[in-house]
Parts: sequence; C-alpha cells; structure tokens
Amino acid sequence: MFKMLSKSLNDHLKTLGAKADGIKHVTMGLEREGLRVNEQGLLSQAPHPRALGSALTNPNITTDFAENLLEFVTNVYHSPEDLYQALDEIQAYTAECLDHEVVWPDSMPPTINNVDDIPIAQYGTSNAAKMKTLYRTGLAHRYGKMMQTIAGIHFNFSLSDEFFANWQAALGNTQSLQDFKSERYLHLMRSVSRFGFLVPYFFGASPVMPKTFLQEGSHHPFETFDDETVYLKNATSLRLSDIGYSNNKCQFTVSFNSLTDYIRDIERAVLTPCDKVSHIPTKKDGQYFQINNHILQIENEYYASIRPKQVLKNGETLLSALKTRGIEYVELRTVDIMPSVATGISVETIRFLQAFLTTCLLSDALPLSYDEYEENRKNLAKVAANGRQNDLMLNLSGHDYPLKDLLRFTLDWIRPVAEILGAPYVATLSPLKKMVQSSALTPSAELIKSLQSTDLNYNAYCIEKALDYKQHYLTDHKLTEAQRERFKTLAQDSIARQEALEAEPQIDFDEYLANYFKSI
Repeated sequence: MFKMLSKSLNDHLKTLGAKADGIKHVTMGLEREGLRVNEQGLLSQAPHPRALGSALTNPNITTDFAENLLEFVTNVYHSPEDLYQALDEIQAYTAECLDHEVVWPDSMPPTINNVDDIPIAQYGTSNAAKMKTLYRTGLAHRYGKMMQTIAGIHFNFSLSDEFFANWQAALGNTQSLQDFKSERYLHLMRSVSRFGFLVPYFFGASPVMPKTFLQEGSHHPFETFDDETVYLKNATSLRLSDIGYSNNKCQFTVSFNSLTDYIRDIERAVLTPCDKVSHIPTKKDGQYFQINNHILQIENEYYASIRPKQVLKNGETLLSALKTRGIEYVELRTVDIMPSVATGISVETIRFLQAFLTTCLLSDALPLSYDEYEENRKNLAKVAANGRQNDLMLNLSGHDYPLKDLLRFTLDWIRPVAEILGAPYVATLSPLKKMVQSSALTPSAELIKSLQSTDLNYNAYCIEKALDYKQHYLTDHKLTEAQRERFKTLAQDSIARQEALEAEPQIDFDEYLANYFKSI
C-alpha cells in the first residue's frame, strides 16, 4: 500500500508536469472553539456578548454547544499567512469585547463542578434558531453536557476548479468536473482515515484534564496529575480518545468509497430510529428533548475525523447539497487547540495540514471496507491515548506496524508536495521528524513538561496563559481602527438580520421540522 501511494502521487505529479504548481491555488478556512471563562477559570454564566453580534447570523463569531462556548469562523483565504492573520484578528476583537472574561486556551475544559454551569446555546425565537438549540438539547441528553465542553479546531480545505480541470485534462478523464472533484476528495478522505493518526501525534495538545470531567465512581485508566487533574502518561489528545467526541451511542457505518455510498449511509443514520436513545422523549408535555430518536438527529452529529462539505444555499441541507453539487471542500476535525499559541494554531501547522491534505488528494487510495474504517478509528483513538508509548503498534489494512515507522513513511510521502509548495512547507517537516525520533518533543509532552516545571496546577496554568493572550491582544497586538469598525459593523448587521428573521411569520415548529427532513 505504501509503495502504491507514493507511486500514484509521483505519477500524478509527473502527469501534471508544469501544471503541478496548481496545487498552490488553495482555499482554506478555520473554525476555532473556545470556552468563555472568568478570570478565576469558572465558566461564564453571562449570555453571548452583544458586542460580538448575533450568534445566529454573525459569519465570524458564533457559539457551538454552550452559550459560553465561542466559535471563531474565518472567511476563506488562499495562503496560510492570510488565514492565520484572519483568525488572529477575530480573536483580537473578541478580547476587546470580553469584560472580565477570557477564552480558555486548551481543548479540554477547566474544572466544572456542576453541569448546570454549561448553559445550552440560545439563538433567538425564529424556527431556525429553535432548531439549533433543540439539536444541542438532544446532544446534552444523548452524550451529556460535559463532553460538549471539549473544544477544537476544524480546518477546511479545497483546491481550485482550474487545477482540477487541468488535472482531469492531463489524465484524459471524461467525467464531469463535479464528479471528478468528488472522487478525488474521497481519495483524500480514505487516506486521512488511514493516516490521520499523525495529526494527534504531531499536534495533539490535550493529555491532561480536570477530574471533574470523569463520571463519579467510573472505572478509568487515568492517573493523578495534581489535586484537581488527571492524565494519561503517553496521551497526545484526550479530546480524540474514547473519552472525547465519538458517536458511541448508536453504532453505524459510513463508506468513503463513493459519494452515493456516503450519502446513503448518513441518510440512513439520520432517518433510522435507535433504541439506545429512544428512552429520551422527542416531545413530552409540549417540550422537546431531542429532534428525533434516530441514530443521528441531523448530519452534523456525525463526529468523523474528516467530512465532505458543500457551500449551502438558503434553506438547504448538507445531504441535498452534496447530492446536487458534489463535494466542494473537506473539513478536517482533529486539530487540538495549542495552549502555547494565542490563536490556538500556528501558521506552521496550517502549512503542514495543507501539504498533508494535498498529498492525500493526489494519491490513489484503495477502497475502504467497513471493518478497516473501524480499525482506523481505533488507531486514531490509540494514538490519542497512548501515542507517546515508544513501542506502540497500529493495525493498518490488516497488518501490524510500529507507529514510528508509519510516521516516517507519511513524512517522506508528503515531501514531494511540500517541495512544490515551497521552502516554508519543507521547513515544517524537520521538527516533525525530530518528534518521531523523540516523543518528548511533541506538543503533548511539552505541555506535561511545562506543567511539571511550575507550581501552578492545570487550571491556574491555563488561566495565566489566557490572561497573557488577552493582554497581548489589548496592548501588543491591537486592532487598527478600520479592523475594529469592520467587526463592529458585522456584529450590528448580524443583530439586525436576526431581528428581521424573527419579525417574519413563522410556521408551526413541528411543521418546520417535518419540512427539514423532507428535503434530505
């Protein structure tokens, strides 16, 4: 498989010839989550700040599960530098708007003694707003509120239609451009399924978490780190381990082998009841508890490492958009928030992720059986929980390999693409090679080392970081007046759009939900 992947990559680059430079024409976006906490590290109980606009309609600043779980969404950009700057500016504006509050700088949450301190996000009185809140209510009943406080970064990625058209012409491929693009993105997704474990190894930064995250009386493998904190000695990303996000209630399978198969499997999950959540009423005494009792309430509940995406039109569901227009971009969902960086992600990480996904796109990935898909999921969880264990083995395509050998292969596999993208991309590989040689150099190990070298516990350490980053944005890295006004205008316009939406006549909410599922 390894020889085939490398050969197919090199063959495609050779076929492209001078037009291989087209891989530089990329479109990327970031979504970064972060809990609002007070300066003592307690979850904010204040509503979403009005200065940030409407969480329903502001395109750059919204909320995820909880009212206090911010989500920063960049516009799309064509270089890592511009993308990083955009995220930086959103966070700078947010820092100015948070009165006596900061953004928690890690993927795992602070100490939370009472789940009632995790208020479900509110979006207003329109039917669209009610559905967003109801979906989150369903998540709370299905998985518990605590799990929903985990935060991460999603990386959205695509290459230009011009590149795909040139590649298609060079291959003599006679598919429609839409089908050709979708097929190549599925190759990418299959390779990410197989080799996505490299993301938590190289960029995982959540090996520690509060004791309060554990269910009282539960049996677990965690060791005590300090009075308030537990950890796994060789973990890279507890967020991606079995304790974090997963569809662990109703088991189902998803195929990445064709878009038709993918849509069929997600559609089945969205429309099929599951007995493990059927004890939760959908509606009782006039109050909703979840959207439905199906395997997935809606498509968004599919917690995969990578998902196919399409730009949605007004009122359109993702499945109907994929059916109509195919895959436009992919969303990589396995990036931890880096506590050592104010933005939560470095420009070097963005460069590497771009090179990795481009390599996956240009390589021919064998079909993925359901059993292998499940084994790949286990590999990701294994690296998340034990990735710094020196003799860790993974099972890939039915064969056992040392993790370190697989990591070396992936870096060698990516190198030809990095060389085309340029020297800054090649430069990202060198520190990662050192991490393969010594897991003590990984971000997860560095965080453990930092915590062990200070008198501060995990909560105090994170608050100190958060306060430093807020001060950085308020003094050293202030927005220009023009930048500030742009965000203020966005916020004001979003509030006006929400108010206009709520002023429109609303159909009965039951009917609204029924119409939503008719469009799938």
